[in-house]
Amino acid sequence: SPSLSFVSRCHLSHWSGPMEEAKPGEAKTEKTADEKAQAARAAEKEKEKSQVQCEVHKDAMVCSDAKVLGVGGIKVGEGTTVHPACLIHAKLGPIEIGAWCCLEEQVEIVNNSSEPLIIGDYNVFEVGARVQGGHGAKIGNANVIESRAHLSLGVKVGNGCTIGVLTKVPELEELEDETVLHGPNSRHKELGAIEAHTKAAKRLHEILKETVPRAHHLRKTTKA
Repeated sequence: SPSLSFVSRCHLSHWSGPMEEAKPGEAKTEKTADEKAQAARAAEKEKEKSQVQCEVHKDAMVCSDAKVLGVGGIKVGEGTTVHPACLIHAKLGPIEIGAWCCLEEQVEIVNNSSEPLIIGDYNVFEVGARVQGGHGAKIGNANVIESRAHLSLGVKVGNGCTIGVLTKVPELEELEDETVLHGPNSRHKELGAIEAHTKAAKRLHEILKETVPRAHHLRKTTKA
């Protein structure tokens, strides 16, 4: 037809059947299917959350933005603070965090083993510190794990130790009480560190219990 453009005539020349009009309900059906998929994903996330067995002491502060995951079971002790963007993931075995500890932003504590990962009291994990559970890994009391330090698989830390910034502790390493470690070739003792770190952790808690609830939403207290 002379009234049809060249492009229209070319399209019609390849069409041998009758023209079909879009059914009014098709677009709506596609949108509904998308909504169903979104609802299914949301339900799956809620299911994952419901599987997390997490016991938070009534005097602990776990920010809602922290990721607390896994079916192994997690306990957070009295006075302990878990900041936003932290990850505590009990993939298999449980993770038990003692009293008066502080986990700063982006700290990661992950247990891929069926063994429990036990962390004592008055420990401070600075920004980006990482701890890997398994093979007997455990952390005693009053330790300072500085920014982006990494405790590898099976590391055992005594009491009053300091792990320096960016220091990676090799697998299965055992650190005696009041050890200061800054890299593989820098190690010495700091006598009196247990007492000093304990007092510092207590002072930090006194500050955080006033500031954290005002700045962040907290996870509800739960009891097993």
